[in-house]
Amino acid sequence: MPRAEIYVGELFMKMVARETGEISKVDYHPQKRAFNPLPFPDEKFLERATPESQGVDSAFLTELIRDLWEDDDCRMHKLMFLRHGKVIAECAFEPFEMDMWHVSYSMCKSITGMAIGILIDEGKLSLDDRIGDIFSAYTGPFGIFKKSITVRQLLNMSSGVEFNEAGAISGNDWRKSFLESSQKFEPGTRFEYNSMNSYMLSAIVTEKTGQSLFDFCKERIFDPMSIKRVFWESCPQSITKGGWGLFMRAEDMAKLGQLYLQNGKWEGQQIIPEDWVKESTAHQIETGKDDSEYYGYQIWVNDDRPGSYAFNGMLGQNVFIYPDIDMVVVTNAGNSDIFQTSSMAIRIREAMRDDIEVSDEPLLENPSAYSALMGICRTASGQVRPHKNISGGGWKEKSLRMTRGSVRPLAVRTGRRRQERSSLRTTEIGCDNRLMERWLKKLDGTVYDLETSGIGVFPLMMQIVHNNFTDGMKKIGFRLDESGTLLMEIYEGEAIFRLQCGFDGKRHINDINMHGENYKVSLKSSFTRDEYDHPVIRNEVHFLEEACLRIFNIHFTSENIDHPFAPVRMELRLSEIPGTDMFLKTVRNITPESDGFESAIISRIMKGGVKEALVHAVTNTIQPVIRGTLLNPEFIMPVDEDAGTDDMPEDDE
Repeated sequence: MPRAEIYVGELFMKMVARETGEISKVDYHPQKRAFNPLPFPDEKFLERATPESQGVDSAFLTELIRDLWEDDDCRMHKLMFLRHGKVIAECAFEPFEMDMWHVSYSMCKSITGMAIGILIDEGKLSLDDRIGDIFSAYTGPFGIFKKSITVRQLLNMSSGVEFNEAGAISGNDWRKSFLESSQKFEPGTRFEYNSMNSYMLSAIVTEKTGQSLFDFCKERIFDPMSIKRVFWESCPQSITKGGWGLFMRAEDMAKLGQLYLQNGKWEGQQIIPEDWVKESTAHQIETGKDDSEYYGYQIWVNDDRPGSYAFNGMLGQNVFIYPDIDMVVVTNAGNSDIFQTSSMAIRIREAMRDDIEVSDEPLLENPSAYSALMGICRTASGQVRPHKNISGGGWKEKSLRMTRGSVRPLAVRTGRRRQERSSLRTTEIGCDNRLMERWLKKLDGTVYDLETSGIGVFPLMMQIVHNNFTDGMKKIGFRLDESGTLLMEIYEGEAIFRLQCGFDGKRHINDINMHGENYKVSLKSSFTRDEYDHPVIRNEVHFLEEACLRIFNIHFTSENIDHPFAPVRMELRLSEIPGTDMFLKTVRNITPESDGFESAIISRIMKGGVKEALVHAVTNTIQPVIRGTLLNPEFIMPVDEDAGTDDMPEDDE
């Protein structure tokens, strides 16, 4: 077994054993800065227009947005449609904000390919240059076989190198490890997706220019396109990751799609060579995948429509580009999408292939249909409470009804709405404000000591991707602030994260500083009962710049909600989305030939008949149950000072 995969196995077992701190082989240095919500003075935005003015029916967009919103499997964060370079529809799904940057995962590979195209056009590089020659100073005696790998084979994912995404958590020198890794097959003979190919392309940019890929792209691509609020992580040797690690706004993702529709030209300036745009989006290699049969140069060629292609990142980060109808569709999401195969990707791709009708001339403005489009966007964003769906009709019939003062189309596919957890009652106790307020007052000032300290606020996916591992939650407390808002205080390592809970639709944006990196989160909170009739505070912790959601279900042992004291015991049940289903599906289906980021992380520890044991370990790691005990319960006073203590019921154990 290669050394990198041994390290991956060690790291995974440390996480299963709930070890904390700097547990990986990669040195940690904080990189990510806080997002700047204020536009730069010279920042330019895309023009907005009605769909009809650009030859698109608003009713089509309304139905597609509604379908995506109502299908919980899609877990939409942001959605934007462009036609003729103008934004004709955009929607940020609650609690996300359209203007905030979002992790892009592998979507940024396409940008790495753009930088390579610029260098080739300038004569600083060629497709047939061999990495053994480019990195001759770094190639030791074990790297002799790498002399045959070309830039072309990195671009089209046919290098055949064994060292893959798992190497990102196996050590500090990724370039050396790639150059010294063994081969799985002869370079250029078949497709195998490997993010380390993109990393090596980034290293080539640095080798040829003396700049990091991020700095090169800022100078040659981002700044000329007024892409200002963007950030790209680097490896321990300060080489931009290339294949992941980019945070970018949805509108800036859309700009890059439009750049390619315009053959690499932006506001009269040729940013990307026109020949490179055509070559990188052509069929360069067969993938063996039914949904996207071809790959270009760091770009998926899907042929949903004539000449269509996509900049694709896992968990729902996409720029879908349709040259024949001059349209771009951008998504940010938090689903289990891998290689454009999720419910979200299928719905969008089918709609853009089969359902959309466009006109080369402007359509007559349709105020009612446009009002319905704005209405569904406001509802999905949380600005308006959801309406009950009315079944029947369809966008092609353009049949509309007035509901609560907003125009809404009749056509609705019901999607796959489901209860978040079957063990929780669907009716919230929080609708009785007096009862909820009484319960929250009992919790004011309480702190519970957790019996297990190896679990953190960060979802497992984020810990691995950002090499930022938890110090372990030790205690959890509750406090009401001056406005009566409940604060959930999480004691993790030496830090205390104070998160404002959001009951009854209220949203608060909180900042978490995780080892020097700032992340914005928003909580959706509810007060419910579990299957044993115990009170439960449920918090969905949305990481607003990420694809991840952390769920805190806090179960209290008291069945009597009128009990005057805070319960002595509680149980914290955690889960993460995406993560649980995706990791478990990966574990059950993984084979030595599997590819992709999450498969590479755990692929080599599946041998030897330990699959079911690993499934159980993964479940307990991603969905842990942690018990807590109230600290100093004798100092917790009753809420009702007139209540006696002689007939006080005891806590349920």
